[in-house]
Amino acid sequence: TRPESQPVSAVSEAPVVGDTVASSDLPEGSSTGEQTASVTAATSGHAPYPALVATDGQARLPLSTFDDGKARYYTYMNGDQPIEFFILQSSDGVVRAAFNACDSCFPSKRGYLQDGEEMVCQNCGLRFASDQINVVRGGCNPSPLQRVVDGDRLVIQEEDIIAGASYF
Repeated sequence: TRPESQPVSAVSEAPVVGDTVASSDLPEGSSTGEQTASVTAATSGHAPYPALVATDGQARLPLSTFDDGKARYYTYMNGDQPIEFFILQSSDGVVRAAFNACDSCFPSKRGYLQDGEEMVCQNCGLRFASDQINVVRGGCNPSPLQRVVDGDRLVIQEEDIIAGASYF
């Protein structure tokens, strides 16, 4: 399911996640208080998601973060423009990533929510099997975000995140 929302705010101080701070190993919404960033929500109906930082052109997250199969939502701030995406481990054990948008419904800025093993478009209501994320593309399927596994880390290139800016 989508993380519980706080009152919706245009800008929030959100925990920063990635290898540069220890909060990357905490559950979403938790913070060590070490670093915060001004983050704007790119889609409607929720407080801004935690900021994901890139170091040396890469965002690196512990794979263990996704062991529970729950989608984790993040925001990358490209200057003043927020870019949202989610990461989850599907039932086949693959950690998958996609923008919180699709080719068809992105203008609605409503994104996806998780319902068990499916991601549901909050605009049109279509449901997508989580094990097909990064496999099936186009239409209302969650737009894939390239990622690789490096040891015990999921690595996403900063340029691949920025490539999704047109959705937001």
